[in-house]
Amino acid sequence: MRLALVINRSAGSFRTLPLDATIAAITAALTESGHSVETHLVGRRELAQTLSAMAGRDELDAVVVGGGDGTILTAVLAGLGRTKPLGILPLGSLNLFARDLGLPLDPTQAARVLSAAQATRIDLAEVNGLPFAIWASMGMHPWIVRRRDHLQRDGMRKWRAMVLAALRAFRRYPMVDVTLELMDGSLAVRTPMLFITNNAWKDQKPPLSREALDTGTLVIHVAECRGRLSLLWLVVEAFLGHWLASRRLTTFTAKEVRVTSHKHRVMVSLDGEVTVLNSPLVFKVRPKALNVLIPARDRTL
Repeated sequence: MRLALVINRSAGSFRTLPLDATIAAITAALTESGHSVETHLVGRRELAQTLSAMAGRDELDAVVVGGGDGTILTAVLAGLGRTKPLGILPLGSLNLFARDLGLPLDPTQAARVLSAAQATRIDLAEVNGLPFAIWASMGMHPWIVRRRDHLQRDGMRKWRAMVLAALRAFRRYPMVDVTLELMDGSLAVRTPMLFITNNAWKDQKPPLSREALDTGTLVIHVAECRGRLSLLWLVVEAFLGHWLASRRLTTFTAKEVRVTSHKHRVMVSLDGEVTVLNSPLVFKVRPKALNVLIPARDRTL
């Protein structure tokens, strides 16, 4: 195949991996299988423009993108994975999407697997027409992510910034007041955390992965935690790996859900990237709308 390899040089893995040697090893793993590879190493500011350019090049058979889940979301927003297959190399901190696809977390090993992978269609989700691949959240999570990003811009390391932002959020305890409009009717909700996943999570310890990628369903989770102690117990249950059965969590399944807030603008995290959208928020699933490279043994995902 004729491949474009686009690497986000700001990806989290490059804090520990040597940049040049890693890219050389990834490129070699792809070319050794007979693929023609052109490599693009770009920074965060050039990433969206480069990916959009790759999506528009008809002579390419696929585009392989190296980065974290936010980088992959940027690729999806740029139009990759619609007709032209999208390959993923795990170079971020959590690499949730790569875990879903059954890829090795070592980027060079993942490149070797991708060299023999086949294009498979999986579900894509959207909110108000804006696509996302894994999950969306409202309430405390986007609040934490936004403050983490501010602390990182001030020079703090990512995980330290995340912990400090989480402690500040726990002290402030931001709540979300929304109405969920589902097939069976409407439900008023007041919660510190509401998250919607594109297909269901497995009931396991974090980092999480999904049970399937092509069931055509959204799963809506509402944290039933009015106080800090209740939320703390839910977090403990999550780290123990049996959070889905918690009495502190209410779960719904739907193909579409409308979320209405009394606020005109609502902060939402999409695959870990924070944006602000107008209420109401209409979440939908697009069955098998995303074309990705998946290891042959996992094509039934």
